[in-house]
Amino acid sequence: MKIKSYAKANIWLKVWKKNSFDQFHQIESLVTKVKNLYDVIYIKKITDNSDKVICKNKSLEKNNYIYDVLNILRENKIIKDYYKIYLKKNIPVGSGLGGGTSNAISVAKYFLKDENRPEIIETICKKIGFDSYYFFSNLNTAIVSGFGEVVNPFNENVKIKKQDLLFTNIYCSTKKVYENFDKYFSEEQNFLTKASISVYPELKQYKNKGIMSGSGSTFIKNSFYNKKKNKYLLITETIKNTKYEHLK
Repeated sequence: MKIKSYAKANIWLKVWKKNSFDQFHQIESLVTKVKNLYDVIYIKKITDNSDKVICKNKSLEKNNYIYDVLNILRENKIIKDYYKIYLKKNIPVGSGLGGGTSNAISVAKYFLKDENRPEIIETICKKIGFDSYYFFSNLNTAIVSGFGEVVNPFNENVKIKKQDLLFTNIYCSTKKVYENFDKYFSEEQNFLTKASISVYPELKQYKNKGIMSGSGSTFIKNSFYNKKKNKYLLITETIKNTKYEHLK
């Protein structure tokens, strides 16, 4: 079985400092699918007693969320067999485009397509991460909020292509970027930009060429926003005047 696993892009991303009662950062983001950028996944049942991910990027054969998904599905008796997963990567790893999460959730959705098991989806999302909720939503464009678990449709379909993206070939660790966020908080189109550059200074050379997606390292080119007549740009005063009573 062949499935496509799409990248996502953060058109804008707001993040707030953690409070003493929050384990994670609260966010709000306009997220959309990149229509012509996707990994290809082939799923094959095997007679072995363990799953196997095959990929040219050998690091993904050992550390991969797909293993977690398959284990959860077996624990919940959705599947009983083991599988060989062939993963053809087109989405750069550590690029802020959600490739690893998209891969795992694409596999989960394939096996859950005839099931109505929201509790399993919740278990998977908690294991894999908050981007999972967007990928499970089946929405092309959405406003994602809370910690990432609140996904609502946006009032239009924001179309973005691979050609609108600037790939830097720099691997960014989401965990490291968020660990530095409270120290390098900044209000801009992507609140994580300053934190990402503090961890990966080589990103600074790209800052004037576009807006960073997610925790980096991919940038959405300025030409995309200009083409859309800046309609998706955040207004600084709006950001500063926004009240979030639940965060106080």
